[in-house]
Amino acid sequence: MSEFQLVCKTTDIPEGASKCFEIMGKMIGVYHLPDGFYAIDDPCPHAGASLARGCIEGDVIHCRIHYWGFGIKDGLCREQEIPVDNVNTYEVRVENGDIAVSTTPRQR
Repeated sequence: MSEFQLVCKTTDIPEGASKCFEIMGKMIGVYHLPDGFYAIDDPCPHAGASLARGCIEGDVIHCRIHYWGFGIKDGLCREQEIPVDNVNTYEVRVENGDIAVSTTPRQR
């Protein structure tokens, strides 16, 4: 069973925005989409840039360096022609206005 780490209040991340947090030595981006909160590995597997500082379009985050897209909900790279690794996703729990993120990635 996963442990969860409290990262912030729901009011700290407005809808359509994201923030990055260190969880168990890993940088993880937390995203607020219209249907809830999601968390994925923050470093882009291509160049290491912070995905949370990229551009959100729908449920895709685009890296600010080369504009590669990653699914915020599934962690899958949207660049079909480029053989890159996907990013891990993490379960997010929201209780009493607090956001907590699992310390272990979801299994694919």
